[in-house]
Amino acid sequence: MSIPAQVTGAWLMHHDQKLSAVKSTEFESITTAGRAARLLSYISKEEQWSVPLERVQTLAQANGIRRHEVAGLLVELQNAGVIEQGKTGVGVLGVSQDNLFKHANVVFEEQSPSGLERAALELSELASQSPVDEISVTDQLADEHKLSKIEKQDLVSLSKAIGFVDHEAIRDKTLLFNGSLFKRGDAQKSQIILDSLQATERQNLLEADARLTSNGCLPEDTILVILGAPLWSKLHQIGYYQVSQVTNENGSTRFVTKPAALVKYVPGGLADMHDDAKALASSLTYGILKSNRARGKIQDPAVLMDVLINRGYVEGWARAIKEDYQALERRGVVTVTSSSDGFRLTLQKFEIGKMARDLILRGDASEAAAQATIGSQAGQFVGPEGARMAERLKDVPETKRASALALDNLRKTR
Repeated sequence: MSIPAQVTGAWLMHHDQKLSAVKSTEFESITTAGRAARLLSYISKEEQWSVPLERVQTLAQANGIRRHEVAGLLVELQNAGVIEQGKTGVGVLGVSQDNLFKHANVVFEEQSPSGLERAALELSELASQSPVDEISVTDQLADEHKLSKIEKQDLVSLSKAIGFVDHEAIRDKTLLFNGSLFKRGDAQKSQIILDSLQATERQNLLEADARLTSNGCLPEDTILVILGAPLWSKLHQIGYYQVSQVTNENGSTRFVTKPAALVKYVPGGLADMHDDAKALASSLTYGILKSNRARGKIQDPAVLMDVLINRGYVEGWARAIKEDYQALERRGVVTVTSSSDGFRLTLQKFEIGKMARDLILRGDASEAAAQATIGSQAGQFVGPEGARMAERLKDVPETKRASALALDNLRKTR
């Protein structure tokens, strides 16, 4: 399975945060790449082109990167060609947040990562598409990445212990899944329903997914026509699709999104941010698809979203500005005021705006969501497993392979 560089980079930053919440010395290439990209994210947001070294250290420490790690991470970023180190500062060479994950992948490849590390990233991607059987998927990945028997065992045990994937034992097998997409207790139901689909249902599901991949957010009626009521009911009850609602003077309209379009790479406990993004995307989609020209049909979504995010507001006499964003006003995402040019819609949460833009224009806002949330302090991060089971760092047992390698290296120096 070939994973695009952008997707690999997102998983690298996700996995680095998971590794920050445990005591483990495994997956060093993943840790280095993820942490280097996280540092790059902080310094590239600075206004000045050259960031003083003291400021770099302050940014790093404020976001969970230890002082002694910074010098090595800067070397890796310079080797990747994305910064230039001087005696007193760090120059950022045209880095944008949009390319952050690609830069993470470049650093990762520079580390000569092991087959085990590549397999761990791919396992997370597979488990995000649907719940997977532990034995089948590890056999597949072991063959693909030429893992030894011990490495194959490590892949499963470490991925579950660290939290790269969630897991649920069901009778004689164990399912691995993404806990932000498939909730514990529903994983078995999800797998059973997805595995039981008939050929026609699978084709309809592919069509609906393709439409949502292109548009990100669509009216529920549109998806119902494609799937039919019985299949829609099955998929909705397992959380395969999620529904938001826009209410205005014309009544209520329900809109559908896929959870993976927002939360694929990010931990649980961030529901408010995701709900805000879905609500904003739904309101904007209503203006694109449902509004007529008289009340304020959105003619060019890309231009409107860019203005809203870059300038901070849009304004005009369209009734839609006043009527379609009331739920978002109550959530503090936007404010609506009167101006000399009509009504002014002001964006208060810019990260939410970026997620909604990606959801509408690209069909997938998971990267924007990851950039908004994964870049937070390591000390503030609590993965799904960690939140449920412990408030302290987990001790992940050292693997036999790691122990043997350490002994070999020690013995060679004696």
